[in-house]
Amino acid sequence: MMFLNLLIILYAAVLGYFTLLWSRIISVSAAEKKLLGVSVVIPFRNEEHNLIPLINSLTKIDYPHHLLNFIFVNDHSQDASLKILNASLQSFPFRYKVISLSDNSEGKKSALIQGISYSDAELILTTDADCYLPANWVREMQASFHNQSIQLVSGSVVFKAKNFLSKVFQMEFAPLIGVGAISIQKGNATMANGANLAFRRNTFILLQPFEDNLHIPTGDDIFLLQKISSKYPQGVYFQKSAVVVTGAPTLREFVNQRIRWASKWKAASERKSKIPAIAVWSFHLLYLIALGTLFQAPQNVFLLLAVMAKAVAEYIFIHSILRDQQQTTGFLPFCFLQFFYSIYVVLFGLLANFATYQWKGRNYGKYDR
Repeated sequence: MMFLNLLIILYAAVLGYFTLLWSRIISVSAAEKKLLGVSVVIPFRNEEHNLIPLINSLTKIDYPHHLLNFIFVNDHSQDASLKILNASLQSFPFRYKVISLSDNSEGKKSALIQGISYSDAELILTTDADCYLPANWVREMQASFHNQSIQLVSGSVVFKAKNFLSKVFQMEFAPLIGVGAISIQKGNATMANGANLAFRRNTFILLQPFEDNLHIPTGDDIFLLQKISSKYPQGVYFQKSAVVVTGAPTLREFVNQRIRWASKWKAASERKSKIPAIAVWSFHLLYLIALGTLFQAPQNVFLLLAVMAKAVAEYIFIHSILRDQQQTTGFLPFCFLQFFYSIYVVLFGLLANFATYQWKGRNYGKYDR
């Protein structure tokens, strides 16, 4: 029992340290610097409900028109996405291209490769079709590249919270952004999000990050991050001030999304040690055992204090991230998350190994990892 107490206290202390590291991340200022040529590549599939809000946000981007263009890549959409996109672009103020993948290629990686092949800009920015881009997004994301050693910049992503469940999802997602940012700033990049990425086009072409994993339907962002950080250990940066907003998933979408994310981490981490993933899963399994013990013996003061310290540390960490994303922290959603989070981690850690999932109208099995 003493082991569980110490383990939970250690976890709380690590979160406190992460909160400190997050607060020390300083964004590069975009002011008074020469602006670079940028192509924004946006793959899309079955996004008919999201494309109009996306285009509306893109029209408000604050960037010189001669330095910015957009490349939309249709990944075999089965709905009215292509028709809606073309209609929405009739009065689009920036240069753009709309291309479609051929019949013998599919998936986000193929869409990115194809889109980048149509660009001659120095920088590539990527986002998803279900995102909202703030007006300063391009300026903020390109600012770090004036340092010639920087090859990839990851930005912040936040779910838009409309109700209680989406607020829970927003708070669950925030630590992933925080841990990814901290790992980048500490020189051991582990996570990034393709909804908010920037990288040098020539670096992408040189490294060919998808050449040996194109058959894996997920992990474009992780494979790209790993490939670049391996070649350029000091060439990755996190721009905290660049925040992309995306719609929170429904419960069904959340389940499919988390199985997909867990499976892509598993696939990407085959190149490295799997110890971090196993350690996180094992901690939450042990934490559930600790909660079961506490339920049977509520008089165990030391275990109760350890559990409370963990909850406080998690709340502070999540609050610090959401505050910098201009979001609020809900106490009741946090309590709900506290009750279910470890169960969800253990469950999805198992499901990622054998469960099927659906994404954008495609079904994937355990061998599609």
